[in-house]
Amino acid sequence: MRYIFAFLFLSPVVNASTVDVCDAQGGAKHFISQWSEGGDNVDILSRISGEKFSVQEGKVVYSGDLNSDGVKDFIFSSYDSEGSGKDRTYGFLIQCKGYLKFVGGDYFAGVKVEEKSSDSANGFKDIQIYSYKRDGEGNIRYKGKEALTTPHTWSFNLETKKYEGKSE
Repeated sequence: MRYIFAFLFLSPVVNASTVDVCDAQGGAKHFISQWSEGGDNVDILSRISGEKFSVQEGKVVYSGDLNSDGVKDFIFSSYDSEGSGKDRTYGFLIQCKGYLKFVGGDYFAGVKVEEKSSDSANGFKDIQIYSYKRDGEGNIRYKGKEALTTPHTWSFNLETKKYEGKSE
């Protein structure tokens, strides 16, 4: 009987130790919707920050559970962001109640979520990001017709509540 009371008393403490990126005060809120024009479907990422509102066309490249809460999260790639270096911006978005929270991202050649992450203690999956290998002049190196890339692992940082890691 004594153990039941101890369990009931300590269970909220264990539950409270999970990281909630949604509880952060302020910050932008994001939303993803689909738009069809001329038979083509495009994903739209909307961003609201205070009085400012912006939209980006792109596509959802990942739809799954990044933080082990049972709710779909997203990685969004913007069409507007591809520059002469051929990298695109990728944004990592966690589903909150009624909106998405940006928890990291940058310019990458590509991304892949590690479904079996080595650091599952915090509940967040690692994300493999890819950087283009470049020559001395900054041009992308190729092997045949395939662009060469270097993988890097980005992990969720519990203190900053963002995905972080190296890239080239």
